[in-house]
Amino acid sequence: DIYRPHIAASDPAIVARRNIEYGPHARHRFDLYRCGSGPRSVLVFIHGGGFVAGSKDEDGTFHRNVGEYFARHGYAAIVPNYRLAPSDPWPAGAQDIDRLLRWVVDHNDSLDAIPHAINIVGQSAGASHVATWLFDPTLKTFPRPNVEAVILMAGFYKADAPLTPPIQSHFGADASVYAERSPITHVAKQHPRLLLTIGEFDPGDMAQQTYLMAAALSKADAASARLHWFAGHNHVSTVQSLGCPQDDVGEVLRSFLAQ
Repeated sequence: DIYRPHIAASDPAIVARRNIEYGPHARHRFDLYRCGSGPRSVLVFIHGGGFVAGSKDEDGTFHRNVGEYFARHGYAAIVPNYRLAPSDPWPAGAQDIDRLLRWVVDHNDSLDAIPHAINIVGQSAGASHVATWLFDPTLKTFPRPNVEAVILMAGFYKADAPLTPPIQSHFGADASVYAERSPITHVAKQHPRLLLTIGEFDPGDMAQQTYLMAAALSKADAASARLHWFAGHNHVSTVQSLGCPQDDVGEVLRSFLAQ
């Protein structure tokens, strides 16, 4: 709540188009945020929610703040909903990312977007879905060269039994498939520029997931993975602070995307 007063009001300079359909399911909807005219690089933000919850605009504030923040900094910002467990378990989230990206390219004229300049940011469960889409070759039909950069913020990348009920509702009850369904299993050398982030006060198991992914990327690339540790931040403050006077997270994300 410490961030809410700073981002509660919509920015009048931002033009928002809400609930644009990108597929047949009720959750196949996204909000588009733009500031100014002319073609823009695309920034797609995939929200978290423990695989079973979360929304593109949960309470009129979060995650609208993310879309407005990146629009203010020159992107056509897209914040979608996607299907959730338990009704839509693995790999529904990754499939929805693939569907969304194909929709964006097919409709780039109406979005006034640059189809070959797409950036993706995923947080928590959203980072898991992005990593699954990025690395599992069986789940991706969208051409990877269209994606310039990926940021994975405090995600879940390796499923090991026992899982908590929400996470199990996504990966399933059969532990024999966990390795195959874990994005870390499929990490390969060929991928867009990638940044991992973790907050100082992220839960320990979440931090472990990030460091495991960093190790897997470093091994695949034969070079150290890019990782940023946000001092003073917890699991949600990294995202909730975007658009606030405290811009430490935003500065790091924008700097990486601009490289």
